[in-house]
Amino acid sequence: MSEKKYYWLKLYDTFFENKTSKFLRKLPDGDKILLVYLKFQLKLLKSEGIFSFEKLCDSVPEEIALMLDEDVNIIKLLLTALEKATAIEHLNENTFMLSEMQDLIGTEGSSAARVRKHRLKYKALQCNGDVTNSNMNETFLLRRERYRYKDDR
Repeated sequence: MSEKKYYWLKLYDTFFENKTSKFLRKLPDGDKILLVYLKFQLKLLKSEGIFSFEKLCDSVPEEIALMLDEDVNIIKLLLTALEKATAIEHLNENTFMLSEMQDLIGTEGSSAARVRKHRLKYKALQCNGDVTNSNMNETFLLRRERYRYKDDR
């Protein structure tokens, strides 16, 4: 049985204030370009931000447009802008990496998620500090009552 893997892209609250996001938004159709950039990052999660041109289409922008189901012109604008902002690192002629994405990727297997959930549940069961103190106070009061009762006889 194969284990499921979960991936995530950390999106900091300062995402829209970083220089790449600001640069993309200032372009014509900048909001759309920024949305396509996020979509592109999500598609590249499993490959850790690395895109390989498989030559399914005539050019890299056309292949990315096919993968994302977006307009080729928006993809061309995005790639040009990312190269200008030095957010793309070319590994060879058919492969490039989104450099900003490397610190934003996380992954976890289903067993790790299950163990984490179990530990949180176990920790919640063990966290009964107030109950223990309450029991100690009741025990002390009961013993005091017993001694008083013995003294009264």
